Amino acid sequence: MAYDIQYDPKAVKQLKKLNKQIASKILDRIEEYSSNPISTKIKKLKTPFEGAYRLGIGDYRVIFYEEDKLILISKIAHRKEIYI
Repeated sequence: MAYDIQYDPKAVKQLKKLNKQIASKILDRIEEYSSNPISTKIKKLKTPFEGAYRLGIGDYRVIFYEEDKLILISKIAHRKEIYI
């Protein structure tokens, strides 16, 4: 079951600020998750991101929401900054 991916404009800005190698690795993991969600470890989040999921890529985190066959990427940041 493959998902479509949609990026929040804030997430795009956050991604553009990152090192190109890190950004590429993050995009690869997002694509991997969208094509095969069972093989990737994610964590369901609680407040203040109720209903959201977290995908960890090294020291970086991707906060996203799933709706039917759509993944909405909400936030991309270093693990120390993601929950602020």
